[in-house]
Amino acid sequence: MTNKEVYRAWCNKRTDIPLFLQYDWMEIVAKPEQWDVAVVSTEHEVQAFMPYFKKQKLQFDIITIPPLTPYMGPWLHYPEGQKESTRLSFEKKMFEQLIAQLPKTDKFIQYFHPEVSNWLPFYWNGFEQSTRYTYVIDDLTDPDALYQNLQGNIRREIAKAQKSLSMSDCNDVRILHELKLKDYAEKGNEVNYNAAYFDRVFEKLKAKDACKAWVAYDSDQKAVASLLLVWDEDSAYYLAGAADPYNKNSGAMSLLMWTAILFASGVTIKFNFEGSMIEPVERFFRSFGAKQTPYFEIRKTDSKLLKLL
Repeated sequence: MTNKEVYRAWCNKRTDIPLFLQYDWMEIVAKPEQWDVAVVSTEHEVQAFMPYFKKQKLQFDIITIPPLTPYMGPWLHYPEGQKESTRLSFEKKMFEQLIAQLPKTDKFIQYFHPEVSNWLPFYWNGFEQSTRYTYVIDDLTDPDALYQNLQGNIRREIAKAQKSLSMSDCNDVRILHELKLKDYAEKGNEVNYNAAYFDRVFEKLKAKDACKAWVAYDSDQKAVASLLLVWDEDSAYYLAGAADPYNKNSGAMSLLMWTAILFASGVTIKFNFEGSMIEPVERFFRSFGAKQTPYFEIRKTDSKLLKLL
Protein backbone atom coordinates (compact mmCIF):
# COMPACT_ATOMS: atom_id res chain seq x y z
CA MET A 1 0.00 0.00 0.00
CA THR A 2 1.14 3.55 -0.69
CA ASN A 3 1.42 6.10 2.10
CA LYS A 4 -1.79 7.72 0.90
CA GLU A 5 -3.64 4.41 1.01
CA VAL A 6 -2.41 3.65 4.52
CA TYR A 7 -3.32 7.19 5.59
CA ARG A 8 -6.81 6.95 4.08
CA ALA A 9 -7.51 3.59 5.73
CA TRP A 10 -6.36 4.88 9.12
CA CYS A 11 -8.43 8.07 8.87
CA ASN A 12 -11.48 5.95 8.01
CA LYS A 13 -10.94 3.97 11.23
CA ARG A 14 -10.46 6.95 13.56
CA THR A 15 -12.88 9.64 14.70
CA ASP A 16 -10.39 11.67 16.76
CA ILE A 17 -8.26 13.11 13.95
CA PRO A 18 -8.65 16.89 13.58
CA LEU A 19 -10.58 17.92 10.47
CA PHE A 20 -7.68 19.64 8.71
CA LEU A 21 -5.40 16.62 9.14
CA GLN A 22 -7.84 14.12 7.66
CA TYR A 23 -7.39 12.38 4.30
CA ASP A 24 -10.78 13.66 3.12
CA TRP A 25 -9.77 17.26 3.86
CA MET A 26 -6.65 16.96 1.72
CA GLU A 27 -8.71 15.48 -1.10
CA ILE A 28 -11.09 18.44 -0.87
CA VAL A 29 -8.57 21.29 -0.80
CA ALA A 30 -5.82 19.94 -3.07
CA LYS A 31 -5.43 18.06 -6.33
CA PRO A 32 -3.88 14.57 -6.00
CA GLU A 33 -0.56 15.68 -7.48
CA GLN A 34 -0.37 18.65 -5.09
CA TRP A 35 -0.12 16.72 -1.85
CA ASP A 36 1.36 13.68 -0.19
CA VAL A 37 1.80 12.32 3.32
CA ALA A 38 4.62 10.97 5.47
CA VAL A 39 3.54 7.90 7.46
CA VAL A 40 5.10 5.84 10.24
CA SER A 41 3.26 2.57 10.80
CA THR A 42 3.54 -0.96 12.10
CA GLU A 43 1.80 -3.99 10.67
CA HIS A 44 -1.34 -3.24 12.69
CA GLU A 45 -1.56 0.52 13.18
CA VAL A 46 -0.38 3.95 12.11
CA GLN A 47 1.85 5.54 14.73
CA ALA A 48 2.24 8.93 13.07
CA PHE A 49 1.48 10.82 9.88
CA MET A 50 2.05 14.26 8.44
CA PRO A 51 0.29 15.45 5.27
CA TYR A 52 1.93 18.18 3.22
CA PHE A 53 0.93 20.40 0.31
CA LYS A 54 3.41 21.18 -2.48
CA LYS A 55 3.46 24.15 -4.81
CA GLN A 56 5.90 25.94 -7.06
CA LYS A 57 6.44 29.68 -6.92
CA LEU A 58 8.72 31.05 -9.60
CA GLN A 59 11.51 28.46 -9.69
CA PHE A 60 11.14 27.45 -6.03
CA ASP A 61 9.60 24.24 -4.68
CA ILE A 62 7.67 24.93 -1.50
CA ILE A 63 5.86 22.85 1.10
CA THR A 64 3.10 24.94 2.63
CA ILE A 65 -0.61 24.70 3.47
CA PRO A 66 -3.53 24.76 1.01
CA PRO A 67 -6.01 27.64 0.92
CA LEU A 68 -8.65 27.62 3.66
CA THR A 69 -6.50 25.31 5.80
CA PRO A 70 -5.50 26.91 9.10
CA TYR A 71 -3.52 23.98 10.54
CA MET A 72 -1.54 20.98 9.33
CA GLY A 73 1.53 19.31 10.82
CA PRO A 74 2.00 15.91 12.46
CA TRP A 75 -0.52 13.65 14.17
CA LEU A 76 0.61 10.92 16.58
CA HIS A 77 -1.19 7.85 17.89
CA TYR A 78 0.18 7.59 21.43
CA PRO A 79 0.43 4.20 23.15
CA GLU A 80 -1.66 3.99 26.29
CA GLY A 81 -0.14 4.56 29.71
CA GLN A 82 2.99 6.41 28.63
CA LYS A 83 5.06 8.24 31.21
CA GLU A 84 6.05 11.81 30.38
CA SER A 85 9.64 10.90 29.54
CA THR A 86 8.46 7.98 27.40
CA ARG A 87 5.99 10.23 25.60
CA LEU A 88 8.71 12.74 24.72
CA SER A 89 10.97 9.95 23.48
CA PHE A 90 8.13 8.63 21.37
CA GLU A 91 7.51 12.10 19.90
CA LYS A 92 11.18 12.51 19.06
CA LYS A 93 11.30 9.15 17.32
CA MET A 94 8.09 9.72 15.34
CA PHE A 95 8.90 13.30 14.34
CA GLU A 96 12.37 12.35 13.14
CA GLN A 97 10.95 9.56 10.98
CA LEU A 98 8.33 11.91 9.51
CA ILE A 99 10.93 14.61 8.80
CA ALA A 100 13.13 12.05 7.04
CA GLN A 101 10.29 11.32 4.61
CA LEU A 102 9.69 14.94 3.60
CA PRO A 103 10.89 15.71 0.07
CA LYS A 104 13.74 18.16 -0.41
CA THR A 105 12.30 21.59 -1.12
CA ASP A 106 13.51 25.17 -1.20
CA LYS A 107 11.17 26.19 1.59
CA PHE A 108 8.94 24.58 4.21
CA ILE A 109 6.24 26.39 6.18
CA GLN A 110 3.32 24.92 8.10
CA TYR A 111 1.06 25.96 10.96
CA PHE A 112 0.82 23.05 13.39
CA HIS A 113 -2.46 22.19 15.07
CA PRO A 114 -2.69 23.69 18.60
CA GLU A 115 -2.63 20.16 20.05
CA VAL A 116 1.04 19.88 19.02
CA SER A 117 3.01 21.24 21.97
CA ASN A 118 6.51 19.89 21.23
CA TRP A 119 8.53 21.10 18.25
CA LEU A 120 12.03 20.37 19.62
CA PRO A 121 12.73 17.48 17.19
CA PHE A 122 12.05 19.89 14.34
CA TYR A 123 14.46 22.41 15.91
CA TRP A 124 17.13 19.71 16.13
CA ASN A 125 16.60 19.11 12.41
CA GLY A 126 17.19 22.73 11.40
CA PHE A 127 13.64 24.11 11.50
CA GLU A 128 12.66 27.42 13.07
CA GLN A 129 9.52 28.34 15.01
CA SER A 130 7.33 31.36 15.63
CA THR A 131 4.48 31.30 18.12
CA ARG A 132 1.08 32.32 16.83
CA TYR A 133 -2.20 32.56 18.73
CA THR A 134 -5.75 31.46 18.24
CA TYR A 135 -8.70 31.86 20.61
CA VAL A 136 -10.68 28.85 21.83
CA ILE A 137 -13.85 28.38 23.85
CA ASP A 138 -13.15 25.06 25.58
CA ASP A 139 -16.66 24.27 26.79
CA LEU A 140 -19.84 24.95 24.81
CA THR A 141 -22.26 23.10 27.07
CA ASP A 142 -23.80 26.09 28.91
CA PRO A 143 -25.28 28.79 26.60
CA ASP A 144 -26.04 31.07 29.58
CA ALA A 145 -22.41 30.95 30.70
CA LEU A 146 -21.27 31.58 27.12
CA TYR A 147 -23.45 34.69 26.96
CA GLN A 148 -22.22 35.95 30.35
CA ASN A 149 -18.63 35.61 29.11
CA LEU A 150 -19.27 37.97 26.19
CA GLN A 151 -17.90 41.46 26.63
CA GLY A 152 -20.48 44.20 26.92
CA ASN A 153 -19.78 45.71 23.51
CA ILE A 154 -20.40 42.34 21.82
CA ARG A 155 -23.73 41.93 23.62
CA ARG A 156 -24.77 45.41 22.52
CA GLU A 157 -23.78 44.70 18.91
CA ILE A 158 -25.74 41.44 18.93
CA ALA A 159 -28.81 43.20 20.31
CA LYS A 160 -28.51 45.99 17.74
CA ALA A 161 -28.10 43.55 14.86
CA GLN A 162 -31.07 41.46 15.98
CA LYS A 163 -33.28 44.55 15.70
CA SER A 164 -32.09 45.79 12.31
CA LEU A 165 -30.94 42.71 10.40
CA SER A 166 -32.44 39.44 9.24
CA MET A 167 -30.49 36.18 9.08
CA SER A 168 -30.81 32.99 7.10
CA ASP A 169 -28.90 29.84 6.27
CA CYS A 170 -26.64 30.34 3.30
CA ASN A 171 -26.55 27.71 0.56
CA ASP A 172 -24.62 29.90 -1.88
CA VAL A 173 -21.17 30.79 -0.58
CA ARG A 174 -20.65 33.06 -3.59
CA ILE A 175 -22.31 35.64 -1.34
CA LEU A 176 -19.56 35.19 1.25
CA HIS A 177 -16.87 35.13 -1.42
CA GLU A 178 -18.06 38.39 -2.96
CA LEU A 179 -18.11 40.05 0.45
CA LYS A 180 -14.60 38.76 1.11
CA LEU A 181 -13.34 40.09 -2.22
CA LYS A 182 -14.84 43.50 -1.45
CA ASP A 183 -13.38 43.54 2.06
CA TYR A 184 -9.92 42.46 0.90
CA ALA A 185 -9.91 44.97 -1.96
CA GLU A 186 -10.74 47.77 0.48
CA LYS A 187 -7.70 46.72 2.56
CA GLY A 188 -5.45 46.32 -0.47
CA ASN A 189 -5.21 42.53 -0.11
CA GLU A 190 -6.03 39.55 -2.37
CA VAL A 191 -7.96 36.37 -1.61
CA ASN A 192 -5.75 33.33 -2.33
CA TYR A 193 -8.52 31.18 -3.85
CA ASN A 194 -11.23 31.74 -6.45
CA ALA A 195 -15.00 31.34 -6.27
CA ALA A 196 -14.99 27.91 -7.94
CA TYR A 197 -12.51 26.58 -5.37
CA PHE A 198 -14.61 27.98 -2.51
CA ASP A 199 -17.77 26.44 -3.99
CA ARG A 200 -16.08 23.05 -4.23
CA VAL A 201 -14.87 23.09 -0.62
CA PHE A 202 -18.31 24.12 0.61
CA GLU A 203 -20.20 21.49 -1.39
CA LYS A 204 -17.84 18.68 -0.36
CA LEU A 205 -18.06 19.62 3.32
CA LYS A 206 -21.83 20.02 3.12
CA ALA A 207 -22.08 16.49 1.69
CA LYS A 208 -20.17 15.26 4.76
CA ASP A 209 -22.44 17.27 7.11
CA ALA A 210 -19.37 19.11 8.37
CA CYS A 211 -20.16 22.76 7.58
CA LYS A 212 -22.84 25.42 7.79
CA ALA A 213 -23.01 29.00 6.52
CA TRP A 214 -25.17 31.98 7.38
CA VAL A 215 -25.79 35.38 5.81
CA ALA A 216 -27.10 38.60 7.38
CA TYR A 217 -29.25 41.03 5.36
CA ASP A 218 -30.21 44.65 5.95
CA SER A 219 -33.75 46.02 5.55
CA ASP A 220 -33.22 46.28 1.77
CA GLN A 221 -32.28 42.58 1.61
CA LYS A 222 -28.69 43.44 0.84
CA ALA A 223 -26.14 40.96 2.20
CA VAL A 224 -23.99 42.77 4.76
CA ALA A 225 -22.06 39.82 6.26
CA SER A 226 -21.64 36.07 5.98
CA LEU A 227 -19.83 33.31 7.89
CA LEU A 228 -18.80 29.70 7.24
CA LEU A 229 -18.38 27.23 10.10
CA VAL A 230 -16.81 23.75 9.87
CA TRP A 231 -16.43 21.12 12.57
CA ASP A 232 -15.16 17.73 13.69
CA GLU A 233 -16.04 15.76 16.81
CA ASP A 234 -13.78 17.89 19.02
CA SER A 235 -14.05 21.45 17.68
CA ALA A 236 -15.90 23.85 15.44
CA TYR A 237 -13.76 26.26 13.43
CA TYR A 238 -14.56 29.69 12.09
CA LEU A 239 -13.28 28.96 8.60
CA ALA A 240 -14.27 32.10 6.68
CA GLY A 241 -16.26 35.25 7.19
CA ALA A 242 -16.59 38.75 5.82
CA ALA A 243 -18.64 41.90 6.24
CA ASP A 244 -19.38 44.65 3.78
CA PRO A 245 -16.59 47.19 4.45
CA TYR A 246 -19.05 50.01 3.84
CA ASN A 247 -21.45 48.73 6.49
CA LYS A 248 -19.07 47.97 9.34
CA ASN A 249 -21.22 49.22 12.20
CA SER A 250 -24.22 46.96 11.72
CA GLY A 251 -23.12 44.42 14.35
CA ALA A 252 -23.64 41.69 11.74
CA MET A 253 -20.39 39.82 12.37
CA SER A 254 -21.01 39.74 16.13
CA LEU A 255 -24.49 38.30 15.53
CA LEU A 256 -23.19 35.76 13.02
CA MET A 257 -20.38 34.66 15.32
CA TRP A 258 -22.75 34.28 18.26
CA THR A 259 -25.13 32.28 16.07
CA ALA A 260 -22.26 30.03 15.00
CA ILE A 261 -21.15 29.48 18.61
CA LEU A 262 -24.67 28.48 19.68
CA PHE A 263 -24.98 26.14 16.71
CA ALA A 264 -21.57 24.61 17.44
CA SER A 265 -22.72 23.78 20.98
CA GLY A 266 -25.07 21.24 19.42
CA VAL A 267 -22.51 19.44 17.25
CA THR A 268 -19.15 19.48 19.05
CA ILE A 269 -17.23 20.40 22.23
CA LYS A 270 -15.07 23.48 21.51
CA PHE A 271 -15.12 26.59 19.32
CA ASN A 272 -11.88 27.67 17.64
CA PHE A 273 -11.76 31.19 16.19
CA GLU A 274 -8.60 30.21 14.26
CA GLY A 275 -6.85 33.25 15.63
CA SER A 276 -5.31 36.25 14.04
CA MET A 277 -2.12 38.24 14.56
CA ILE A 278 -3.98 41.36 13.37
CA GLU A 279 -4.73 43.48 16.44
CA PRO A 280 -8.36 44.52 15.73
CA VAL A 281 -9.30 40.95 14.72
CA GLU A 282 -7.59 39.53 17.81
CA ARG A 283 -9.52 41.99 19.98
CA PHE A 284 -12.82 40.95 18.34
CA PHE A 285 -12.19 37.23 18.92
CA ARG A 286 -11.07 37.81 22.50
CA SER A 287 -14.31 39.67 23.20
CA PHE A 288 -16.28 36.42 22.98
CA GLY A 289 -14.68 35.10 26.16
CA ALA A 290 -12.33 32.70 24.40
CA LYS A 291 -8.99 31.57 25.82
CA GLN A 292 -5.75 32.59 24.12
CA THR A 293 -4.14 29.41 22.78
CA PRO A 294 -0.67 29.20 21.20
CA TYR A 295 0.24 27.20 18.12
CA PHE A 296 3.44 26.88 16.10
CA GLU A 297 4.50 28.27 12.76
CA ILE A 298 7.29 25.90 11.68
CA ARG A 299 9.53 26.88 8.78
CA LYS A 300 12.81 26.03 7.09
CA THR A 301 14.47 27.62 4.07
CA ASP A 302 17.09 25.50 2.30
CA SER A 303 17.47 27.66 -0.82
CA LYS A 304 20.38 30.07 -0.49
CA LEU A 305 18.70 32.39 -2.98
CA LEU A 306 15.48 32.44 -0.98
CA LYS A 307 17.44 33.17 2.18
CA LEU A 308 19.01 36.18 0.48
CA LEU A 309 15.64 37.34 -0.81
